[in-house]
Amino acid sequence: MAIVAADTVWVLISSALVLLMLPGLALFYGGLVQRKNVLSSMMHSFVAMGVMALEWVIIGYSLAFGEGNGFVGSLEHLFLRGIDPYSVTGTIPTYAFVAFQGMFAIITPA
Repeated sequence: MAIVAADTVWVLISSALVLLMLPGLALFYGGLVQRKNVLSSMMHSFVAMGVMALEWVIIGYSLAFGEGNGFVGSLEHLFLRGIDPYSVTGTIPTYAFVAFQGMFAIITPA
């Protein structure tokens, strides 16, 4: 299938909006704790963002979307192996799809 520019833009904007939810969530959690613990509580969200982003690229995408059984995927896309700038998923570039799905993987533990 060919890449549709409108679909790609929509997915990237949606990814950015989900990414903007993380500081909002950090501020929300910061408001729930005592004054002395605000920074620590907020940093938990931002550290989780970094850790989950690495985990998603290294193994998460492959386990979620790799060929496998009905329960878990294979390790064929470990470190995004086999995906290049010309790969297409549906009507969007695969890297845009990886970023979009990764945003939800990032915000879930936060």
